[in-house]
Amino acid sequence: MKANCELSVLVEHRGFLTMFEDISGFGAWHRRWCYLNGSVLNYWKYPDDERKKTPIGTIDLYACHTQKVTVAPRDICARLNTMLLEFERPARETDVESLIIVPNGRNTIVRYLLSADTKEERELWCAYFNKVLLLLRAWGPSH
Repeated sequence: MKANCELSVLVEHRGFLTMFEDISGFGAWHRRWCYLNGSVLNYWKYPDDERKKTPIGTIDLYACHTQKVTVAPRDICARLNTMLLEFERPARETDVESLIIVPNGRNTIVRYLLSADTKEERELWCAYFNKVLLLLRAWGPSH
């Protein structure tokens, strides 16, 4: 007998989030259509783009180090209904400290700031993100 087991995260949610981007040292907020499918958040400019275009970007929650997604601390972002996701990756020579890039020795913390339109939407997004993170930590291989 041979058994195979793999983690399947069945979480889906769609909606608008306003995302912070660092463009040449200047911060800018851009409203994006987001689709959380399993552990991956893909985003586009418009809802119709989801069917027609490849995503502008992707965030894989598998590598997320945030213990619990909640409101971003005010010293990082004072914008209402903003959530903070933090990821850690090996440091690069090109890393320059900013609001979203935090060099930390051999590693660098990369932050994603995602803002919902309302408190209710933020709470819903937080619940979905936290469900994914809980499943990944409980059932996924340790990283």
